[in-house]
Amino acid sequence: MSFLDKLKNQILIADGAMGTLLYSYGTDSCFEEINLSHPEEIKKIHHAYIEAGSDIIQTNTYAANYLKLQRYGLEDSVKEINSAAVRIAKEAAQKDTYVVGTMGGNRGVNPKAISMEEIKRSFREQLYCLLLEGVDGILLETYYDLEELESVLSIVRKETTLPIIAQVSIQEPGIMQNQTHINDAFVRLEGLGADVVGLNCRLGPHHMIKSLEEIQIPDSAFLSAFPNASLPTYTDGKFHYEGDADYFKSSAKAFREQGVRLLGGCCGTTPA
Repeated sequence: MSFLDKLKNQILIADGAMGTLLYSYGTDSCFEEINLSHPEEIKKIHHAYIEAGSDIIQTNTYAANYLKLQRYGLEDSVKEINSAAVRIAKEAAQKDTYVVGTMGGNRGVNPKAISMEEIKRSFREQLYCLLLEGVDGILLETYYDLEELESVLSIVRKETTLPIIAQVSIQEPGIMQNQTHINDAFVRLEGLGADVVGLNCRLGPHHMIKSLEEIQIPDSAFLSAFPNASLPTYTDGKFHYEGDADYFKSSAKAFREQGVRLLGGCCGTTPA
């Protein structure tokens, strides 16, 4: 049974941050390379989220594309890193755990810094690696640039019938970087074939809930929310998040009231 079928009748819980935990363990380089060098560390994190109640876990592949891996001289290891990530997640998964292949956005505050042709080439390479390993769905997350997300979503929809989760990151409550309202963005993403539309990263639960108060429930797509634990602070040379488990718990109820069916976490969140 697809997790979309389950979403019709129940709220599903996704996992939380991978990079935050690796960072807290002292890793300060390429998180995706750890799929190859220390796979047991990745599996341990997957296990922790599953034990905490996650129905859906993400592969450790957020930045495992040519454009981002080339910063570390790993651009020729796209297939190896992505394939390993799916295998690790599948090994950690239980009978009723779904594994989604995560693909992050490339464009940030300067959308024109990377051409769409470069993004599409890099994206296709990573997508094929994830699909070949047999994921249960594709998660597109942390897209600040709507043009980029619409372009890659169209590619995924043409290549697979698997469930697609498409999540944007907003610049300020309710508004994307190009001033598009998130309700309009969700309508466009649903029209391009996204099965789940939602928000992740950038903001903590409070501002994300406020943003969702301004939208209409999609016609057929489900709603998702993967907020940060809170807004990050920088102390003694390290980033950390002030949000705690009780705050996240109370926020989860508010997300449910806004119609969210898939609830997970982003930066700063932990199995707790």
